[in-house]
Amino acid sequence: MKFFAQPKRYDDVTTLSDEDLICYCIEVDKKTIVGAIRNGASTLQAIKEATEACTGSDCKRLNPNGRCCSKEINALIQLEANDV
Repeated sequence: MKFFAQPKRYDDVTTLSDEDLICYCIEVDKKTIVGAIRNGASTLQAIKEATEACTGSDCKRLNPNGRCCSKEINALIQLEANDV
């Protein structure tokens, strides 16, 4: 019998690895979103256009936090803005 790791709930995006998913509906990881930010996507809408993250409709079921990933994407935008 195989056991698969359960997706982890998170409250702080700084604790996530680059490979951890941010958007579970579209399966977009942290590295992809940070890359888009570093390439000029500085708003949630720009991230959506660049990565398709936050465009799914099954967040409540797929995301271990039971909600849309926009909070985490906005937190990454702020973190990257502060690093500049």
